[in-house]
Amino acid sequence: MSYLKVKGRSSSRVSVNNFLAGVNATYDPSVLGFGVAENCYNFDFTSGALKGCIGFETMSLTAQSMWVFKKGEREIFMFYKNGRITYTDNLGNSGSLQGITLTGKPKAIGYRLNGEDVVLICSPTDRMVVWNGVDSPYYVDESPLITSMTVHYERLFVTTGDEKNTLWFSDDLDPSNWDTSDGAGGFIELADDRGALIKVLSFLNYVYIFRERGISRLTAYAEQSEFSISHLFVTGGRIYPESIALCGDRVIFASSDGIFSFDGVSTRRILTNLDGLLVPDENSVAVYRSGKYYLATRANFGQDGSFSSSYTNNALLIYGDDGYTLMRGYDITSLYSYGDALYAVIGGRVYTHSGKCDKPKRWSVPQTDLGSGRNKRIKVLYIDTATDITLTVNIDGAKKVYLVKGSSTTSRVNINLCGRKFGMTIDCTADSPRISRPQLVFSFVDD
Repeated sequence: MSYLKVKGRSSSRVSVNNFLAGVNATYDPSVLGFGVAENCYNFDFTSGALKGCIGFETMSLTAQSMWVFKKGEREIFMFYKNGRITYTDNLGNSGSLQGITLTGKPKAIGYRLNGEDVVLICSPTDRMVVWNGVDSPYYVDESPLITSMTVHYERLFVTTGDEKNTLWFSDDLDPSNWDTSDGAGGFIELADDRGALIKVLSFLNYVYIFRERGISRLTAYAEQSEFSISHLFVTGGRIYPESIALCGDRVIFASSDGIFSFDGVSTRRILTNLDGLLVPDENSVAVYRSGKYYLATRANFGQDGSFSSSYTNNALLIYGDDGYTLMRGYDITSLYSYGDALYAVIGGRVYTHSGKCDKPKRWSVPQTDLGSGRNKRIKVLYIDTATDITLTVNIDGAKKVYLVKGSSTTSRVNINLCGRKFGMTIDCTADSPRISRPQLVFSFVDD
């Protein structure tokens, strides 16, 4: 944002050179500058202009969750819904896992078992299911009730739904063998103030154990008699298990204290400017895809009749090295990444992250005194917009709405209203907007 006194005239100008300042929901709105939004959704501002986000397109498939089992050149897309697992593959085959009924939402992981590729399917209330993509699937009756799992040095390490303070691990080279009596499998109890074990990840040659209020690390290179535990992080807030995602050289997760980045040793808070907007909870889900962390969660966007008031997750945060965007209006309950594709479950249907976003878009700045507490006459607003927008001007609490037509040249909005504080909201319903360089012209008037 920049200010300019027009030489030889009694007018001043304030400009937003770009929108890269994004949103700040942490500070009181009264101290934010003209170029900082208190609310923004479905606009991508990472280029400096306000553009449309990528939306979601339905695949006409119904599911509660999904995953991909890759067996050689065969890619088997698997879907869970109401206890049943169905599948379709890239060779034109489809079917269901006969004799398998699950009572909990499952997780799946690929494994090389006895020389062939299999998929291991687990849930918090069901024993492990093993399927090789060809023969009949089968249950592993002695397996724990698994809530999360990771493969590390050919063992399967898991957290469980019934023994929440215990880390279980399978036999070396055989995740179907959990027998502790012969030293094949085993378990480690972690009873301290970091709370229940909620997720495990194999990362940087260790097994990282995410817990309700902290992170522990397991060194597990050789025989289980040489395993060792160290504790790395503790927090007063609660970590949400499905928000934890391995993102290249770090792990990102959400907690009741905010969003965190973990590099294997230290943990730091990120995106603190969104603390007053994002409200993660147990339903938050995340995945990593193509350099970006996707978090479906809850947010305090304020009242807007364009969106449903009933939802599980009303926001999608997309965060990468180039910044972040916030999406609203997609109630995502499950996310899955495969290759370059991102899949989301919305309303019990499977969608892909592609195409244009057809949801309403908003960028809103709170009232600001434009650097002076004196009364002002707001004369004109100039703005570049390729598509139609609705501009709402807020002067000392009084609002006025202007319809601005899209144009290839700069649009001029005549305001000519007096007041001490000025705020502005840009609303847009176009799929592919491009909005840039708003500039406000004002003058001081006698108090």
